[in-house]
Amino acid sequence: MTAAIDLVCWDFGDTLCDERFMRIPPDEVPQWTAVYDGVVDAHPAWVADWMLGRASLNDLIAPLAEKLPMSRAAIARHLRAVWRRIAWFPEARAWLERLDGAVPQAVVTVNPWEFAGIAAACGLDRHVDVIVTSAEIASESKVAMALRARELLALSGDLSTTLLIDNRSDNVDEFVGAGALAIRYEPGTFEREAARLLGPLLAP
Repeated sequence: MTAAIDLVCWDFGDTLCDERFMRIPPDEVPQWTAVYDGVVDAHPAWVADWMLGRASLNDLIAPLAEKLPMSRAAIARHLRAVWRRIAWFPEARAWLERLDGAVPQAVVTVNPWEFAGIAAACGLDRHVDVIVTSAEIASESKVAMALRARELLALSGDLSTTLLIDNRSDNVDEFVGAGALAIRYEPGTFEREAARLLGPLLAP
């Protein structure tokens, strides 16, 4: 079964890296994190709209400027600057790099339109073939994203040869339920599962 894998799909936040990077404060504005969380928590509909492609992260600029000692321009710059400060998870990042060129890889992520910029800023785009976001397909389903990735790569619509790596058990369950393969990313157990399922792809 492992030898048949023809696409590895990676989740992003809390699988490849710490997803809290948007909360990283500027050095001179330590209150950024608390204010950012407060603004987001006060507008839960925004989050759904961002993830489904109906809004932009730029919608944060005005409400953050009302509560922070920063200009709108400075806030806009910082919202992008944090994309270069992502904290990678070493085990996952190592496998992402090992598999580069050995098997097609995709990122399938619940993220807004801006994710292409995030991927370029943090260097993720150098290791994956395609990126599919929830904003692009207006769905948070990892199955739907994986099918879109297979379509973009001219692969068949059969998910049985696709492997998802994701930290969320509900996404893993959905994927396995669709007849595909999955590894739940958990520190301490991921390396063993990755070696079992992905190791054969690296054999000469």
